[in-house]
Amino acid sequence: MKIVVWNLKGGQGKTVLSMAIAMLEGFYVVTNDVHSPIDEVLGEDRALRMGMRDELPDVPAELDLIYDFGGYPDARIIQAAKQADCVVVPIIYESPLEMQVTINALSEIEKYTDRIIIVLNKAKPGDFERAQTVLAEFDYEYPIFEVKQSTAFSRAIEHKKSLQQMVDESPLFSFHYSKPLEQVRNLIKAIS
Repeated sequence: MKIVVWNLKGGQGKTVLSMAIAMLEGFYVVTNDVHSPIDEVLGEDRALRMGMRDELPDVPAELDLIYDFGGYPDARIIQAAKQADCVVVPIIYESPLEMQVTINALSEIEKYTDRIIIVLNKAKPGDFERAQTVLAEFDYEYPIFEVKQSTAFSRAIEHKKSLQQMVDESPLFSFHYSKPLEQVRNLIKAIS
């Protein structure tokens, strides 16, 4: 399975979401983001950082891979989107005006694929409904998944463990991290 995680807008939680999926499901990750901690968290055997002039790597069809692109234009995103089973577009709802960059990203992505899933990241109460209202104005009917705001993701990355490993290791983590784990699992099910 090949997934692209991308939004033209920076700071939407693309890398955190990519790492949550990768650590949970054993995906490899390719990034063009020079500031990404992916190789430090996953290790160099499961992560590849592309330079500005590098082409997309040749990847065996059976390899599960996430392309985690930074929030800026990169022609390789088009090539990756055409190959991908799904493009996941993370957003953080701030305001309708702030969502305009995401709307622009969706307009660009749908030129190359209609296999798009939107993930409302770091969601607070009411964000899901507000984001749905804004997206409906543009006639977007892509599935939207909610991932509520939680320290589970940063803790998992800090400990270099999947959410499942964190839940399994401690009853305290189990209580607090079961919901974020369920949300990521629901997203993965939709992608599959």
